[in-house]
Amino acid sequence: MDRTTLSATSKDANDQKVKKRKNRECKKCAKKTKTIQHSLRAIGEEIKEIEPENDSMLQMLHKKELGIKQQEADFCDSQNKIITAHENCVGALLQEPLVQNLMAGSNQLAIAQCVGFSPNANSDDRIPSEDGIAELKHRSKMVEKQIEVLCKIFTGGQA
Repeated sequence: MDRTTLSATSKDANDQKVKKRKNRECKKCAKKTKTIQHSLRAIGEEIKEIEPENDSMLQMLHKKELGIKQQEADFCDSQNKIITAHENCVGALLQEPLVQNLMAGSNQLAIAQCVGFSPNANSDDRIPSEDGIAELKHRSKMVEKQIEVLCKIFTGGQA
């Protein structure tokens, strides 16, 4: 054989090897693709099976959330009524002439004014709050401090 024939034969053999290798790679790719497609289908089926369960759990959580919000609103309403009643009682007590005289003659007057009341104080001073419970806590603490100061005034500072 001459050189050109040998070279052509060698080239054909190399071409055939490349084609075989490419064929094997394509077959491997096709297998991998089929495996991936099968896995994706299985995952899709699992998702379809789980979706109704997730939806029902979301609905249940939403109902519970609404229930909690309603309970919080009911709690705030009841506590607001109690605190308002206490504020009204303290306010009415502060309007009594005897209490005003005691406060005017008391060394606790400065403390009373710091706590947020004096004969001229507005008993409805409230901090605005997005959180109703925080506002109620603040109002409750203010009423407690006012009552404490009043007790000190009535007992002559020995409470």
